Amino acid sequence: MWGAQLLSQCATRMYQMAVLWWILGKVASDERGLASGILLACAALPPVLCAPLIARAIARHPSRGVLRSSVGAAAVLAAVIAAYAASADVPMPVVYPVMLGLAACQALFDPCLSKAIPELVDDADIENATAFEQSTFSLVGMAGALLGAALVDYVGLAGVAAIGALAYLGAALLVTRARFSPLAGADEEETPGGLARTWRMLADLPFIRLALMCFAVANFFITATFLVLPLYTKNVLDAPALTLGLLEGSLWLGMLLGIFTGGRLPGHPGHVGAACIALFGAALVLPGLVADRELFVVCLIVAGWAVGATNVVFVALFQRSVPPAARPAFFSTMLALLGVSFPLASLVFGLVGDVVPAQTLCLTQAVCLPPIAAVLFARVRSSARPDAA
Repeated sequence: MWGAQLLSQCATRMYQMAVLWWILGKVASDERGLASGILLACAALPPVLCAPLIARAIARHPSRGVLRSSVGAAAVLAAVIAAYAASADVPMPVVYPVMLGLAACQALFDPCLSKAIPELVDDADIENATAFEQSTFSLVGMAGALLGAALVDYVGLAGVAAIGALAYLGAALLVTRARFSPLAGADEEETPGGLARTWRMLADLPFIRLALMCFAVANFFITATFLVLPLYTKNVLDAPALTLGLLEGSLWLGMLLGIFTGGRLPGHPGHVGAACIALFGAALVLPGLVADRELFVVCLIVAGWAVGATNVVFVALFQRSVPPAARPAFFSTMLALLGVSFPLASLVFGLVGDVVPAQTLCLTQAVCLPPIAAVLFARVRSSARPDAA
C-alpha cells in the first residue's frame, strides 16, 4: 500500500508541477500569478469542498474498493488528457478541470488509506505505520516536484500525463494485491454536528483554540510558498523548469527532516511551535533580498525543516490536550481550516504576484509570520498544562 500511495501521489504531483510550468510558458508575465494561483486552488479545493461526500464514501464502502476506484478514475482522466495533448494543442481552460479531477481522486485516496491502516497492520504497528504514511507526503512532494518539472521539458504535457496514467494503473494493481482485514464499520453518528461540538469543546481549552487559530493563519502564509516558487523561478532567476523542481524538492527535503526531528526538540510545545513559525519567516528574508539559486535552496531546506517540525509539535500538542472522545471532530475541523488556507493563499498571492515582484512576496511572508509566532509565544505559560493560560 505504501507503493500504491507513492505512485498515486507522485502522479498527481507530477501533473501539477508539469502544468504549472506549462502555464508559465504560455501566459504573459503580468498574468502568471493569477493563472498559477487558479491551478493551485484547483489542486487544493477538492479535499475542502468534497469533505462530507468523501467521509460518507469512506465510511460506507470497503477500503479496497474506494482506493482502487479512486486511482482507476485518475488513470482514465490522465489517459484522456494525454491522448488529447498528443493529438492537438491543449487549450488553457482544459488543464484546470483535469487538475480538479485528479485532486478529487487523490482527496478520496489519502484519507481512505489513513482509515485503512488498522486493516493493513497489527495493532502494535499502527503508530509506526501512521508515521510512515505521513512521511510519504514529503517524499512524494520532493520526487513529484523534481520529475514533473524536469519531464515536461523533455516529453511535454502529453508525456507527463501518460506517465501519470501508468502510475495510477500501477497503484490500482498494488491495491488489488494488498491484504485487507476489514474491521467493524465506524459509527456514522459521530459525523453530524462535529464542527459545532468542536467549537463548544474549544471554549474550555483556550490555549488549544489559540494554537489552532495561529496554526491556520500561519499555514496561509506558509503554503503561499508553492505559488511564490514558480514565479520566483521564472521572473527572478529566469531559470528552467528543473530549477523549480530543485527548489520545491529542497522545501520537501527540509520538511521530511523536520518530521523526523521535530518531536525531539526540547521545551514547551507552544514555545517550540512559535519558534519554528518565526524561523520559516526568517528563512525567506535572504531570498527576498538576494536572487541566488544556491542560497534559496539552503533557505528552503531550513524553511521546510521548520514546517515539518511545526506540524509534528502542534499535532502532538493537540493529541495530548484534546480529550479522546473529541479528537475525531477536532482533527476534522483542523484539516478543514488548513485545507481552505491553501486555495485562498494561492489566489491572493497569485493576484498580488501579478503586480509586485516575487522577491517582495518572500519578504511579505517573512514579515507576516513573526507576529503570529509572537502571539502564540506570549500566551504560553510555564504550567504543566498548555491550556491553563
